[in-house]
Amino acid sequence: MPRVVIWTLHLALPLAGLWLLLAKPATDVRWHDAVSHFWLVLVVAVVNVIVGIRMNVAAKRRDDARLFLVSLAFLASSGFFALHALATPGVLLHHANVGFDLAQPVGLVIAAGFAVASSVEWKRRLPITALQVVLGALIVAWGAVSLLDLPPLNAPPGPREVSPPVAAVTIALYLYAAVRYYLLHRRRPSVMLISVITAFVLLAEAMFTVTVAHKWQLSWWEWHLLLALAFGFVAYSAYVQYSERGAGLFDAITLNQTAREIRAEYGAALDELVTALEDGNRSAAAKVGARFGMSEGQVAVLDRAAYSLSAEREVSRKLDMLFRHYLSPDVAAALIADPEQAALGGQVVEVTALFADLRGFTTFSEAVSPGDIVVMLNRYHGAAVPCILDNGGTIVQFVGDALLALFNAPARQTDHAARAVRAALEMQRAVESIAAENPAWPRFRVGANTGPALVGNIGSEQLRGFNAMGDAVNVAARLQTLASPGEVIIGEQTMLAAGVRAAIPLGDLQVKGRVQPVRAYRVVVP
Repeated sequence: MPRVVIWTLHLALPLAGLWLLLAKPATDVRWHDAVSHFWLVLVVAVVNVIVGIRMNVAAKRRDDARLFLVSLAFLASSGFFALHALATPGVLLHHANVGFDLAQPVGLVIAAGFAVASSVEWKRRLPITALQVVLGALIVAWGAVSLLDLPPLNAPPGPREVSPPVAAVTIALYLYAAVRYYLLHRRRPSVMLISVITAFVLLAEAMFTVTVAHKWQLSWWEWHLLLALAFGFVAYSAYVQYSERGAGLFDAITLNQTAREIRAEYGAALDELVTALEDGNRSAAAKVGARFGMSEGQVAVLDRAAYSLSAEREVSRKLDMLFRHYLSPDVAAALIADPEQAALGGQVVEVTALFADLRGFTTFSEAVSPGDIVVMLNRYHGAAVPCILDNGGTIVQFVGDALLALFNAPARQTDHAARAVRAALEMQRAVESIAAENPAWPRFRVGANTGPALVGNIGSEQLRGFNAMGDAVNVAARLQTLASPGEVIIGEQTMLAAGVRAAIPLGDLQVKGRVQPVRAYRVVVP
């Protein structure tokens, strides 16, 4: 906010000075110095013709309509400003003519048209060459007729350099363009955009001053100062931008499509640089710097930044792998894509819960060492886990010898019941060969049930976990305890939803902790 206030004051001060000069005619003194006028205006105009040419070259390289039109706006205003200087009476010409008086107002009018056109988000190519040729021909022709003192520009000048209606329309065009660029700056902050906005407002003020000022008096000199400030602000901003970046001076002024292409190009170059550094190529930064026209100091900074990014990427890669090893892939992917999903709470979703544990695990644990227990669990889970993941299940937790998996959460699956039954059968087949090799080891029993459950993140602000709660999940756990080793028992809703045909009805079973009985089925393991 303070910057906006300061910027507004800077733009308002020239108008306040003009009002003071016009309100108090005694202060609006006459200063007729042709030589000072000639060199002041010519130097400012030439500097900004160079800036306009640089913009034009950048526009052609990017094939960008907006930057091209902005360059023509500055070339038109600065080009005619130079013609105004060359026609200064008493230097190259002996008397004043309308060529001298009208040069700058005409340049301001043409530049206003280009300024408004540049604020449009062009979707098609423009006749760049034709516009350049027409503008260049107009400037050359005006200069030749004015400096050779030929009609109609050799006529004596009138009392005013431009009519108020023309000035009003021109001022409105500049202000409209400034507002459009301000909105662009809100979306894409940039020093160069601020300089363009400031220049357009100052050019509008210059047109107003041209209309009301008295020739060769301080009020008349003020519009020259306004033009110098407008052009100087852009030139200084370009210098600062070049000192900081060394390349891409006018990238911020470009069309949205061009800006996206530039970001993609820079991103690809940085990825290329990081990849090269990861491969041990320390000369990659110099190559990228040469590609974008960077200075030696900027290349050194880029090299350090890329090296840091490479190290950070390696750490992130390791953390990502570790993250995925401790969470089910679906949960990890969901959290990486949208970290807000880690918030506490959840929603009620129909799920199919799958419980599995090892019957006789406690007895087995008493007879063997902890190391043997770990070996057994890792072999069993190594075979069982892929069966669940390959069918789209989400493993919520491991608790000792037991595991809980969910289907239809967090990823939605219309056939979640069938997936769960298929995963359970594949698990039993997968661990059968392991159990055959180790007769003393306990064997899996599996229970699955379908129904509504509250699915989400449960815990505290410091530590939480993805889980599911509800009667459907509890019933799945109870059905698992009713299964014998190698069996899969499912609830009725799971059987109907999965379309299971090879199932043996077990009738209505009374399960622990539940008043109502559960109708269950034993799925035949092929």
